[in-house]
Amino acid sequence: AALVAITGACQTPEPVEEIDEWGRPEVGRPANIVIIISDDAGYADFSLTGSEHFPTPNIDRIAARGVRFTQGYVSASVCSPSRAGLMTGRYQQRFGHHQNIPAVYSETNGLPVEEVTLADALHARGYRTVGVGKWHLGYAPQFHPLARGFDDYYGFLQGSRPYRPLDEQEPAGSSRRSTRLNRLLRDREPVPETFEYITDAFGEEAAAYIGVHAQAPFFLYLSFSAVHTPLQAQPELLEKVSPDLAANRRVLAAMTISLDKAVGQVLDALERHGLTENTMVVFINDNGGPLLVGARNDPLRGNKTQPFEGGIRVPFVAAWPAQWPAGAVYEYPVSALDLFPTALAAAAGDVSQQTPPLDGVDLTPYLKGTVQGRPHQTLFWKRKNNFAVREGDWKLLQHNGGELELYNIASDPSETTNLTADHPEVVARLQAMYQEWQSTHPQPLWDSG
Repeated sequence: AALVAITGACQTPEPVEEIDEWGRPEVGRPANIVIIISDDAGYADFSLTGSEHFPTPNIDRIAARGVRFTQGYVSASVCSPSRAGLMTGRYQQRFGHHQNIPAVYSETNGLPVEEVTLADALHARGYRTVGVGKWHLGYAPQFHPLARGFDDYYGFLQGSRPYRPLDEQEPAGSSRRSTRLNRLLRDREPVPETFEYITDAFGEEAAAYIGVHAQAPFFLYLSFSAVHTPLQAQPELLEKVSPDLAANRRVLAAMTISLDKAVGQVLDALERHGLTENTMVVFINDNGGPLLVGARNDPLRGNKTQPFEGGIRVPFVAAWPAQWPAGAVYEYPVSALDLFPTALAAAAGDVSQQTPPLDGVDLTPYLKGTVQGRPHQTLFWKRKNNFAVREGDWKLLQHNGGELELYNIASDPSETTNLTADHPEVVARLQAMYQEWQSTHPQPLWDSG
């Protein structure tokens, strides 16, 4: 079975016939949804994936209360398209969002306004929708979080920025200069940057929102920029990191400690307000870690931007104590695309009626054991001249337009032995599947990283 190592039982509430004010069967209060994303972290750089130097006890708390996905994937190997897939529950290539949005203001570059976001869907079901942190899905007003289903927003629009406060009085070209793309916003308005370290600020803000909206169902999308470059850490945390680590690794470790501390603030706020049991909490990283800055993706091959496992397989844990088992390990492949339908189903939404159709699936029946088998028999990836298709345990890929490579991921997760010569029939089948999948996609809406 895919679900193993269960140490706690799943308790399903007894159904009753009353209907609540949102049109849902009244089984207690509706589940809150909290999705937490880290940025550019290495697969191996968490204690839950075996790191001794990157302690993440709070992220481990989520795994202890819920499920760790050993084969958790994102839909892209870079930031913006990965977020577009998560936010829509659809392969982002279906609407031309193949690549990172260029870091230049544009009235056209952004998650297409025709696409329905998870925030749109939950807002329509009476949820208070809150976005905190990095956006990276468009800079013009029509792409702003408040135009994409969110009631509240606190964060910045660009793909990265310094962790210290910015100043618009800094000279042009300065990394500390405030611009309309990187400055801190509350809703649509710039706010004074009085924080000390932005990761801490995002954790504090998210915890505060939970307190304010504890009495109503809410969706909290907490998108950290940690541990994306620039590599900047709190000095007092650097002192706690082993001096034996290489310079960049030491900084990344301290940044990860800040990230985990901020996650802990959110978990503590849920506990303080009695919301832990009926809140779905997800932690996921957006893509593989970049090796050039010191991240490690062991034992996976490759890194950010690449179709190897190290570019697309990420740390992925989720908990919903009221519905899912605790201390479980789920071994079949799952995707960030699944978060939209899983959250929508938790809000008693009809996933089958969602328009346009979703590529993700509701994971709850699989986690509860009422549905057996794989949530996905096939998964796809495409970016520039890189692609990958996984069918069962077979994975066919092409990196930077090179030769086709075939791996059995079950026996060779590190992708060390290319089996194309041994299984030409598998190569042909997967290549045909990929060609059919990508044949209807529009061209990229912009050209970038």
